[in-house]
Amino acid sequence: MITDRSTAPRVDIEERGGHSPGALFGWSGPLAVAAGASMLLAPFLHPDDPQSAAWVPVHFLYFVTLIAVLLVLVEVFVRQRPQTGRLVSAGFLVAFVGTSMMLMEGREHLFSHDFGGATPVGLWQLIATSFVFGLGYVLLGVATFRAGILPRGAGILLAVGGPIVAFAPPIGIEAVLIAGHALFGAGLAWLGYALWAGAGKAGLRS
Repeated sequence: MITDRSTAPRVDIEERGGHSPGALFGWSGPLAVAAGASMLLAPFLHPDDPQSAAWVPVHFLYFVTLIAVLLVLVEVFVRQRPQTGRLVSAGFLVAFVGTSMMLMEGREHLFSHDFGGATPVGLWQLIATSFVFGLGYVLLGVATFRAGILPRGAGILLAVGGPIVAFAPPIGIEAVLIAGHALFGAGLAWLGYALWAGAGKAGLRS
């Protein structure tokens, strides 16, 4: 007997004992909250003295935080892609590349406090990293706001905080650094709470 697949009842992935894309990233909510908290604390933990014993641990924490952000970006992309199409794809790609560039720069900062400012090549690398990182989170924030799947306010915080985080070190004003990390960290934490609470599950189904 031939069964018409178009009329056959659909069995949800979870009901078959498998996993939905969201289930595979069930840890992304707590991870985003932790990354957001780390971003909020980063300006206050950063030592003023490059010779401080805290220099390497603090920069290593920032390094790990950026890795967590990369993983969270994948879940944010999966949740929103059905609703925003090319915009969220572009935002995800640029934000992912920008965060990766920031991660590579952070690796250098672990052991060299003057990286990025000592030579013209390092300075231009810092500017390029800041531009790509900032643009990526503006695009992703706008996509999040337009989609309405995850909190729109979180999208605004990422869009505003991302460029400030990126350009605060070259500007060199501590208040700007603190404000940027506070906005960006709050955006990450808000997204994390939404993912943790299961917001946006409808975005997993087309």
